[in-house]
Order: sequence, then structure tokens, then C-alpha cells
Amino acid sequence: MRWNSTSCLPIDVQFEDIDGGGVVHHPNYLKYLERGRCQAMREIGVPFEGCLKDGVAFVVAELNSKYLRPLQLGQRVFVLTRLVAMRKSSFKVHQKIVIQPPSDAERSSGEGFLNGNSGTSFMAQIRLVAVDLKNAKPILVPESLRLAGGCPSHDELACMPAWTDVRLTPFNQDNN
Repeated sequence: MRWNSTSCLPIDVQFEDIDGGGVVHHPNYLKYLERGRCQAMREIGVPFEGCLKDGVAFVVAELNSKYLRPLQLGQRVFVLTRLVAMRKSSFKVHQKIVIQPPSDAERSSGEGFLNGNSGTSFMAQIRLVAVDLKNAKPILVPESLRLAGGCPSHDELACMPAWTDVRLTPFNQDNN
């Protein structure tokens, strides 16, 4: 999850992902997002497996999602993941599932990331909290993850209120 850039994970919709109606069963969208976040962490050199070995997990504390159109068996889709805000122990990620790969310009720009369009099937805002696996208590986001993602230091973030706002905002008609 590189600060201010977008990770892109292609996924092929499999038979096991669909329900009796022939479309992706709703909990599988969340599984796709999880895979996208894990891929983003691998891309910056901090795989989730390494965090677990270090006794750190990232727990979904809040999730705001919107289904726009169904996905079907055999489709290739792309999970886009973008780190948008960070605090000491939590961070906010925007994600969406699209049916066409993003252009380089779309990947580098966060402008309108959560605006739905004809190619967007699902979008979400997620707040994750870093948790110590030994006692299930919140801890500071590991420095290795923050630095690998190119995030500002905690002191620098204190001077950047827009980048530390990890609150989720409701989707409205403009996001459709």
C-alpha cells in the first residue's frame, strides 16, 4: 500500500465464488478486497505473513461499502487499493473492484477514486487497526510498513490533518 498510489490485483471469478443466481456471492467481494490489501503489502516489501510472524495483525474496525453491479463467472476483475490516511495505530484504505484495468494516470491519481462509473462493480472505505496478536490490543502501525509505504512520519502526519482523517464518510449519489 504505497502512500498516494494505487495497487492493482487481477482476479478471475471462479465457480466457487458464485451463488445460485450465477453472480458473485456478496461476502466474496470482501475476500477480494482482503486479497488486494495483502497484494499491496507484498508490493512494498512488507508481506502480511511477515507481520503475523512479528505478532502484528490488521483488524477491520470499520467498513463502508457499496455494491454497484454484479460480477459473473469467468470475468476478470481488478481490485484497486489505495492508502489514503494514517494515524498512530490505524489507517484508512479505499478500494474498488473494476472490470477494466486502470490506466497509468488513474493509478497515480487519487482524484475521484471512489466515484463509481460504468466499470466499477464495488467500492469500499475501510479503517484498519494494528493489533498485537498476544493481547489483541491496538498498537502503533509498524514503522516498517509506514516507511515501506512511503508514509510521512508520525510527527509529519500531525501537521497534515487531511492525511490523518481515518473517519469513513457515507457514499452519496455523487459516488454512484
